[in-house]
Amino acid sequence: MKKALVIALATVTAVTAIDPAAFAQGRGRGNGAYRDGYEAGYNDAYRDGYRAGFGDARANRRFDDTDYSYGYGYNYGPPPPPPPPPVAVDRDARWRARYAQTYTYNDDNFYRECRQSVDPAGVIAGALIGGLLGNAVSRGNRGAGTVAGVVVGGVVGGALTRSMDCEDRSYAYKTYYDGFNAGRPNANYEWRNPRNGHYGNFRVNDYYSDPDGFRCANYTQQIFINGRPQAASGRACQQPDGTWAIVS
Repeated sequence: MKKALVIALATVTAVTAIDPAAFAQGRGRGNGAYRDGYEAGYNDAYRDGYRAGFGDARANRRFDDTDYSYGYGYNYGPPPPPPPPPVAVDRDARWRARYAQTYTYNDDNFYRECRQSVDPAGVIAGALIGGLLGNAVSRGNRGAGTVAGVVVGGVVGGALTRSMDCEDRSYAYKTYYDGFNAGRPNANYEWRNPRNGHYGNFRVNDYYSDPDGFRCANYTQQIFINGRPQAASGRACQQPDGTWAIVS
């Protein structure tokens, strides 16, 4: 009993030793502006808000009465704004910046030089050249109709098919079309022209994405013209519309 009385007495002494001003400060503890307690701080804020609102109204300004200190006296300002929406990427512009131009069927060597000749593999009729028929088909679903198209243009494309006549190119284009779009690295695609005995094979060695995210493929070609082998290699990438273009 005596021990319990001693503990109770010590507790009362400790409580009464606490600075009464600390209780008066309440939620505004440590804040000189609200040293008279939460109620005083609330009244001060109400009075200041009223005055600010009155002044803003007379000046025709928007009044914001939000108290971001939430009664604690410190103010970190309004919450941060939401992040900006992602910036739309202009893939056409990025393609042109990396590969100088966008290739169309008008750049294709077979279309420019052989479209009026015999086409045994149906390159023109089957729209294997990028943009011939595919673009018209896929306007509402970009990439669906043109993904299989191939454009063999420019100096590099010309070197790839330089030794072939138009019939040879027709057969070879079919292997380009199949090879680039099959997604099968190291698969061989062969062609043969029964009229003159010329033949060849085409192979995609690997696929990868370039720094701008365009799908590319490294390829090799071996052709035999009049029994003489000719080898070529290079790189093709898919343009924003899905067409494969020889770029190096």
